[in-house]
Parts: sequence; structure tokens; C-alpha cells
Amino acid sequence: MRFTFARLVLLGTFISLGATTLRADDWVRFRGPAGDGISTETVPVTWSDKENLRWKTPLPGPGTSSPIVVGDRVFVTCFIGYSASGGSPAKLERSLICLDRKTGAIKWEEKVKAVLPEDPAEGFINDHGYASSTPTSDGERVYVFYGKSGVLAYDLNGK
Repeated sequence: MRFTFARLVLLGTFISLGATTLRADDWVRFRGPAGDGISTETVPVTWSDKENLRWKTPLPGPGTSSPIVVGDRVFVTCFIGYSASGGSPAKLERSLICLDRKTGAIKWEEKVKAVLPEDPAEGFINDHGYASSTPTSDGERVYVFYGKSGVLAYDLNGK
């Protein structure tokens, strides 16, 4: 069965998933290995809090990036400190979160303060937040794009 991984659930401040070298089942960039959003794996096509949910983990803040999978790790971004509902650009921080693929436990989190001046929380940012770009990986590093704060590279252990 073919399945579009854009349907993986990332709602509000939770991530849910139903993978240090690249494996066939790694999902290392937006829309997957081929960039077409199609997985050759057999995955559920229905989801709920009680059906086909392996784990659910609260995140420190919201984000709209898609998760990626590298070996036994899942990576996703989020942000805290500033949004249309409050805060200050000076308090804006973006985070790369690494979760254990089997348990959903957070393995590590690396925070980056925003480079100022930052765009105001309106328009596209109001809809998608300050962590909307999906990370990518080459199997050795994870790369993130944080808007005006730049592109950063981390090893799989967060360094």
C-alpha cells in the first residue's frame, strides 16, 4: 500500500508516529527519500488516540515542520518565546528535538536564540510559526533552517 507521510500527525505541541547509517525505512527529508511523499512501507491509513498510535510525546512548543527519521531517532523542530499570542522577539528560541523512535522519549533538545531583528508574528508566520522548515539528514548530520538565524548542522547526538 502506498501512503503519503505528510499525514503523520504533528498537532499543536505533540508529535505522533506509527528508523547511523541510512536504512531503507529512513525518512530523511521533507516528503521522504525520493521527495515524492510515498513510502514503500506498510503503514496504517487510519489514526486516532486509540488506534494505530505507538506513542505520543509533548513537545516544548509548537512547530509545523515534518518529522524525519534517521535510524532509531526522530527529529522535529519547534519554537517558544514569541508568537501572535504573545511573547517577545528577544525571547524567541527554536529547537531541534531528537526522540527515540521506539518509545517517543526525548533523547535531546538543542535550542537556538533568534538572530534579531526577527520578522513579526503575522501573515505566514502567524499561520506556520517560527519552526516550519523540515530538517534534513545525510545520515551523519541533521540540518535545520531557522530563517534569519541561519542554517545549522548537528551530529546525531546534538553536537
